Amino acid sequence: MKRNRIIVHIGYPKTATTWFQESLFPNVVNHRFVSWKEANELLLSSDCFNFESTYVRSLLLDNEKNNLIISSEFFSTAINSGFNYGYFSFGISHKIKLAFPEAKILIFIRRQQSLIASAYQQYVKNGGTFGFRRWLYSGEVFRFEHLFYDNLISHYKKLFGDDSVYVYLFENLKEDINAFTKQFCNEHMLEINWEKVNFNPKNRGLRRITIPLLKIINHFYKKPLGRKRYICHIPGMTLIGKGVVKYLNPMPIFGRYLREDDFLKPKDLEYIKNFYSKHNQNLIKYVRRDDLEKFGYFL
Repeated sequence: MKRNRIIVHIGYPKTATTWFQESLFPNVVNHRFVSWKEANELLLSSDCFNFESTYVRSLLLDNEKNNLIISSEFFSTAINSGFNYGYFSFGISHKIKLAFPEAKILIFIRRQQSLIASAYQQYVKNGGTFGFRRWLYSGEVFRFEHLFYDNLISHYKKLFGDDSVYVYLFENLKEDINAFTKQFCNEHMLEINWEKVNFNPKNRGLRRITIPLLKIINHFYKKPLGRKRYICHIPGMTLIGKGVVKYLNPMPIFGRYLREDDFLKPKDLEYIKNFYSKHNQNLIKYVRRDDLEKFGYFL
């Protein structure tokens, strides 16, 4: 009997997951791609104690290819939901193990200081109003422990085995997306319709004037995205916010795109270094030390 090939891509958030889900994985011709919406419905938004692993497996494998790619960055927990103290990522890992014990697990990581700056911008895009330092340090939205990459990697290796967990650096992808993608697809035996793959990034950051404009708009609707302030709820304001991101933010008149150092000051970097360096040293077991040093991971 031909063995099924099951690939489960769990994030992290802000590591080009949208590009994988919209540009690459839908154009894999020898696997069925399960979108994050379907994956979340079946695996994330189901009760842990009543999870029907046999049903989920039969439902997703009931097709002529019998090879799967499942992708959802929510499996490692959405970056702006306070990590939920690790319960979501821990629980979902066991669901995946029950339904697909033979799965290959793909984990992309990104140096913490870069991911933090990107995640805060996403928080504002999604309706957030907190200033950067309240978002970063209060623990109400973001939690530093979420980016202890070594903990999640070692947990999945214990569940699925060393040879079934693959760890990649977002920075290697960003440095040469074409070369990285071809090597990545060869490694996982993915046959691609390359003519349909768009190598342009899906999400851009915010410009200098866009972010304060969005925060003003965000005060006028209530949305369950974590913690925020709001003055009153005005129907339709969410659409206005999305319009600002889609139509106004690309315009250079709104200033340059924000950089990492627009958010993180020397004190913040020192705190981040002290918080993560010990855990990042453990990453040397999974990725090349030279690459970690090259891309600025605190060690």
